[in-house]
Amino acid sequence: MYRYFSVFTLLSVLLCSTTAAASLSLVDATQRVLAKNPQTALSNALEEAAAGRTVQAGVLPNPELSYVLEDFSGDTRRSTGDATTTFTLSQRFSLPGKRSARQAVAEDEQALTALDSQTQRLRLIRLTRERYIDAVAAEEQLDIADQRLGLAKQTHDSVSARVSAGKVSPIELSRATVAMRGAERALRLQSQSRLLAQRRLAALWGEAELTESLNDALVLPQLLIEPNEPSDKTPILKQADIRVQKEQAAMRLAQAERVPDFTLSAGMKRDAGTRDESLLVGVSVPIPLFNRNQGAVLTAKANVVAAEADRTLINQQWRTQRDQLETQRTASYQEAEQLRDNVLRVAREAAEATQEGYSAGKFSLLDLLDAQRSLIDSQSQYLAARLTFHQSDAALNELLGFATFAGSTL
Repeated sequence: MYRYFSVFTLLSVLLCSTTAAASLSLVDATQRVLAKNPQTALSNALEEAAAGRTVQAGVLPNPELSYVLEDFSGDTRRSTGDATTTFTLSQRFSLPGKRSARQAVAEDEQALTALDSQTQRLRLIRLTRERYIDAVAAEEQLDIADQRLGLAKQTHDSVSARVSAGKVSPIELSRATVAMRGAERALRLQSQSRLLAQRRLAALWGEAELTESLNDALVLPQLLIEPNEPSDKTPILKQADIRVQKEQAAMRLAQAERVPDFTLSAGMKRDAGTRDESLLVGVSVPIPLFNRNQGAVLTAKANVVAAEADRTLINQQWRTQRDQLETQRTASYQEAEQLRDNVLRVAREAAEATQEGYSAGKFSLLDLLDAQRSLIDSQSQYLAARLTFHQSDAALNELLGFATFAGSTL
């Protein structure tokens, strides 16, 4: 049985933490986003609104009280004290099934709103992880750029010494200078990229700048643990099911509304002139001669078919996306392993050997620059593979509906 590391359980193994003042971990960042991002307040408000609509759907209509004065003023020249008075109390009733169907529609809409809140919560968790690891990767890429500049300066010094000794042409010094200037430019650009990545992370909780240091490093797990199927349907798949239920309830409501509501009334009539009093009882029923709600019934039936087709489509897309993410996750992990175990060490040794060989006059400047370029490219590729692995893993967590850390739901 495969075990699955969720977004935070996985990161507790994948990310190496260091102790530092005013540092920010991924878990802390995620909790901050869930607490401060406006999407959380929006989702909570929408859930409350849906709950209110559910309550309203079950409320009975209010009774109506009417009071009528007749036979006063005009030709009769009676005062209002001599008028005929009528009091009537009316209540509208529905046939069985209409109110329950209306409640079912509202309850399904409330369930959809709750699931949408879960979906938005998972999206925020995934987005936080993506931006966090982007910022971590930008920091590491800045270190690579700094290392590139260090190598370029070292090469420039070596070439300068060989030119001074008359062992190589001054043209090589120009080449080394161009390489060093390119490394300086790359360092400046990467510094800006790091700042932008940090700002994008801080923007999730409404701040313009990131004031803490990120204390989690981007590393690979020792073993690639394949994801297990979720024990329950994910919010996306549940939403598709409940949409079908809601449209079915809406169809039952439309069918029930073919029979109109009726109104019962009772009251008393009093003639002030004769002092006569009498009781009144009545019933009012609309005649469904023209409007039998036929259009709404046809619409509701079509909506049921559409919801069922949409559910099938969502399930197909979900499986396709899951397969793609699992494949991408595995491929990026294997690529990162290959680069780490078989490429980086060789590239580093080649760069060091070429540097020593160039100083001894065994290699040309082009050989040295090529070896350094291969080392920097290998480090960047290794970083890109790890970044792709974490990004696909974060997206897969969102798709599967996992949002736990150390056994506790955030």
